[in-house]
Amino acid sequence: MKLLVKTSLYYAIASLLFFAIAGFIILFNFNTVIDNDINEFLINREEIATTQIVNDIPIEALNNYEQIITITKNRNETDNLKFKDTIVYDIIDDEFHTYRKLNVIRKIGTAYYDITLFKSLIESNLLIKEILKPMMFVFLGLLAFLILGHLFISRGLWNPFKETLITLKNYELGSTRSIAFSKTNTKEFNQLNSMLNTMIKKIHYDYLNLKEFTENAAHEIQTPLSIIRNKCEILLQSEKLDDVELKHTKSIYYNCLRLSKINHGLTLLARIESGAFENSEKINITKVLKSQIKHYSEVVELNGLSIKTDLKQQIHFHINPDLIEILISNLIRNAVKHNISNGKIHINTTKNRIRFSNNGDASQIEINQFKRFNKSNKNSLGLGLSIISKICLVNTIQLKYNYENGFHNFDLNF
Repeated sequence: MKLLVKTSLYYAIASLLFFAIAGFIILFNFNTVIDNDINEFLINREEIATTQIVNDIPIEALNNYEQIITITKNRNETDNLKFKDTIVYDIIDDEFHTYRKLNVIRKIGTAYYDITLFKSLIESNLLIKEILKPMMFVFLGLLAFLILGHLFISRGLWNPFKETLITLKNYELGSTRSIAFSKTNTKEFNQLNSMLNTMIKKIHYDYLNLKEFTENAAHEIQTPLSIIRNKCEILLQSEKLDDVELKHTKSIYYNCLRLSKINHGLTLLARIESGAFENSEKINITKVLKSQIKHYSEVVELNGLSIKTDLKQQIHFHINPDLIEILISNLIRNAVKHNISNGKIHINTTKNRIRFSNNGDASQIEINQFKRFNKSNKNSLGLGLSIISKICLVNTIQLKYNYENGFHNFDLNF
């Protein structure tokens, strides 16, 4: 969930809680005021009825559906005012309505009078409902205004943070250009950008040192490897070696060659990751593909394989010329190395796509086949597919793999 949505949600919940409490308090106070007003009305009515009894007005003339006065017997004391809500049947409306009832016993002269007064609550309830409706609309409108206002204001306030994220996303560590964050009048975002600048400079400095060390190490390793390889070649040509010595010398020689290839592959991966192949131009990919197929035709024949091509579709793409040659070369070599005896290789182009297919067993399929040093062939270094994947990644080429009808298929989507 986005931070802006999350804060707006919390803000809405807090506002709803506040409005609910505020509405309850307002309704409670309003009910209290109405109840007090009704009670005062009944008290005044009771005082009027008491005065009328004192003035010898007949009880029959005073009694009606809202006032009942009777003479009680066997009473020795008066009662306090008693208020109670009750339900009374309304003859006119032919239904029950809620009423507030006041009951009190008064001593007037020598007699005790039971005075009961009623006040309809219909008008009060209607009044509360009529007040609640606009109050609810006001609260909901105010809530919507506050949430939308908070959403738009927060979105504007968080724009510098989004710009910082976009700048970081577009920044490449190996790039020579410096990173520049947008200026803002918010102190916290300026502090964040300042800290990020400091961290990126330190990371870039460490990266350049590591890159320099890697390049120097890769370069320096080649010299002793060349010496070892040359010495091994001299020893292999010597007639003084016995079978055991010859076997050990061959092992040293082949492992030296292997180490040299691994060093070259890792150096190439490091150069690709560091952006050493930044210069790009519009390349005729189909032309490069034809050239590489011709270059490897002899290798294909020596391995007892057959190759079938369909390169009618021309594909053009902006990429470094060296990288596209390395990419296609690795895919062809991969199709040769991981093929079967008397196997086939199919290479065809369609609109913005090249497919490399080669025979192979389903058992050779690896889940992490694009991971470094993952290999299904003991003679493989395990770096070819990793180099292919890295080139595709840095050049936004979509690489797809599937196994179908006995063929391993690698698709390059430009």
